[in-house]
Amino acid sequence: MDPKYKIGQIVKVYDYYADMIVKDYFYGLIVEVKTYEQFSKSRLHVYSILPDGKHKKIQTAEEFAIDPLET
Repeated sequence: MDPKYKIGQIVKVYDYYADMIVKDYFYGLIVEVKTYEQFSKSRLHVYSILPDGKHKKIQTAEEFAIDPLET
């Protein structure tokens, strides 16, 4: 399966507690997508995201933690 989001897309990214409750969110720009094969059938896409002002470094997120911005 191809990545759901593309490089250059602005997205909303959620941070979660360990029990999957949303802790916070931020907006950012996707700058890289890495794809990993899992068990030779499924793929995991991990996005590198340049965040808005809240975070100082590039953040990473999986697809489930990302929402596109509505245009």
